[in-house]
Amino acid sequence: RIPFILNVQDLFPQNAIDLGILKNRLLIRFFKGLERFSYKRANHITVHSPGNQKYVIENGVISDKVTVLPNWVDTDFIRPGERINNFRKEHNLGDKFVISFAGILGYSQDLDVILKSAKHLQQYKEILFLIVGNGTKKIDLEKEVKIQALTNIKLLPMQPRDRYPSILRASDISLATLRKEVITPTVPSKILSIMASGRPVIICMNLNGDAPRIINEARCGYALPPEDSQKLTEAILKLYHSPELREEFGRNGRDYCQHHFSLDKSAERYVNLIRKIMIFDKVIKK
Repeated sequence: RIPFILNVQDLFPQNAIDLGILKNRLLIRFFKGLERFSYKRANHITVHSPGNQKYVIENGVISDKVTVLPNWVDTDFIRPGERINNFRKEHNLGDKFVISFAGILGYSQDLDVILKSAKHLQQYKEILFLIVGNGTKKIDLEKEVKIQALTNIKLLPMQPRDRYPSILRASDISLATLRKEVITPTVPSKILSIMASGRPVIICMNLNGDAPRIINEARCGYALPPEDSQKLTEAILKLYHSPELREEFGRNGRDYCQHHFSLDKSAERYVNLIRKIMIFDKVIKK
């Protein structure tokens, strides 16, 4: 009987339904019922973006019960640093123009668009795609890289958390890609990390979501439609040929993160919300 806040990070089961992973009607009804039950029992619900707030309200929750509290990134842990660093030296990256994708390699992530773009850019010997991570699609990815003889792609396993900032700093551009079937308004956490590292970000995903709005507001990179390798290639080449633009996008992303997504600001928002709920609960009990 203690008041609790439900923090909704993923719109489940809707995201699994959209991806075609969850098809059984009985299971869908069960999980939809569990979702509604959770929303009803919670004293308050927090979501990380306006699009998620809209979804929750449309699923029967009163608007006063849902608050948008953006996810955070530790801007002290992830911060700009030297491009030529120990990570580059350890993995023989030299002075290559590195385009990185670091994270889960699963059903939601669109890896094909990266492979196609890498194929378009094979003539640029100094451009290298660095894919770091593990997941259900890792084996398929490795097979495709071999079949297509993509020598401009380097694959590495998931790295320890303390090495993640070095991966981002070693990058010239970082990517976040999602399949077109992902229509729930998600904001991948890697986007905030890239911004905090002071590197330009290119996202390829549903443009009606909340992540493109952040990219456009921050002016820290490009928001492109999903599965469009031609547009991705064009954006990469534009940044490749313009170090000034890369620097501007990186600086803008870092500044935006510090003002909107820092750990201190997010913790303060949560503390204020918890105090508000505690006060309201005491009034109701009286």
